[in-house]
Amino acid sequence: MRLKILTELLFIIPLALALFGGLYLYSLVIAISILTAMLYHLNNEKKYFIADVITSIALLSTNLYFAYLSNFKYPYFHLALIPLVSSFYFWIRAQKKDYDFNHSMWHIASVMITGFCLLAYIS
Repeated sequence: MRLKILTELLFIIPLALALFGGLYLYSLVIAISILTAMLYHLNNEKKYFIADVITSIALLSTNLYFAYLSNFKYPYFHLALIPLVSSFYFWIRAQKKDYDFNHSMWHIASVMITGFCLLAYIS
């Protein structure tokens, strides 16, 4: 569980990037996503499941929206595709074996996707 918490904290990087870029709504979505994911993981994934899913979908939607607004700007949007593909791999693999490790790798891929979508928009 410790690794999942540590990798979840990496979302502070895109949160700071969004704040410094003046994207306060995006910042709010990221912050709420961090909070609900932390609550979910700190409660041994027995509480806050629905909140975690809703905020994850909100973050995914916001990432897609800002990628669209950036006109899928090269190279950032294209760089986001690499962790996007790997996130599916880790998410599927986490269902079968070594959940904590694979879910943590999914967090890292999600942080990278969020960061690249942000960079595509603000650059």
